[in-house]
Amino acid sequence: MAPTLQQVQQLAHELPLNERIQLASNLLEEIDAIAPDTFAGDDAAWDAEIARRVDEIKAGTAETITLEELKESMRSTLGK
Repeated sequence: MAPTLQQVQQLAHELPLNERIQLASNLLEEIDAIAPDTFAGDDAAWDAEIARRVDEIKAGTAETITLEELKESMRSTLGK
């Protein structure tokens, strides 16, 4: 019997972070190979979001954090 999605997710959460990142990357590549249009059209939206964020940084209105703050936030989010 194949594992359920919930079981697979639980197992994935037990992997080290670098392996979870690799798993996610592999799954996205597989989806793109099987159904290449799945993420089509997202580029324009991402370009607009990136431009908006760059404008905020240049204007000094963006709330930024240091790399160390980001790492700490990720550790607390992941429970490490």
